[in-house]
Amino acid sequence: MIMGFLKPSLIVLLCLFISACSVPRLVVLSDPLSAEEHNDLGVAYEYMGETELALREYELAFRRNKDWDQPLINHGNVHAGMENWQKAEQSYKRALERNPDNHEAMNNLAYVLIMQDRGSEALDLSSRAVEYCPKNPAFLNTMAMALENTGNRQKAREKYLKALEHAPVDNDLHERIKAGLKSLDDH
Repeated sequence: MIMGFLKPSLIVLLCLFISACSVPRLVVLSDPLSAEEHNDLGVAYEYMGETELALREYELAFRRNKDWDQPLINHGNVHAGMENWQKAEQSYKRALERNPDNHEAMNNLAYVLIMQDRGSEALDLSSRAVEYCPKNPAFLNTMAMALENTGNRQKAREKYLKALEHAPVDNDLHERIKAGLKSLDDH
């Protein structure tokens, strides 16, 4: 009955007032970014040195696309860069669960295992990575490190030299390979 006496503009104002006094609602919007876009954003954050933001974006990417292994590799790379060896290891292992033939994940996991003094485990993985890419200097370097870690200094030297053949001269990998050779000479 009251409504019959009120003008339409007053009814609108009354509705607005009543709705303003109601319990606030939480509105959840869907994330408009794809897994690829989250991964790309993670790469940008990583490049800018924003590691926590990069990790968050990689996590969003690998949760959004449960088949894609690259965000897990990137996630592991950030952790490896921070020397969080166990977290890096977990990420690389999860990447290999998604794609057992990913040679980058094999190599990076091998490197992380070497950093944890687990050279025998690393040697198997690095050997498999080198089988896929026999001229990749980074993979050869990791294999040399694994061989050195397991005490096989002669084969380590051979792999370091082979890695040096394929590494670009104006690259920090070239310098790391030379440092690996020097460490063999120093011992």
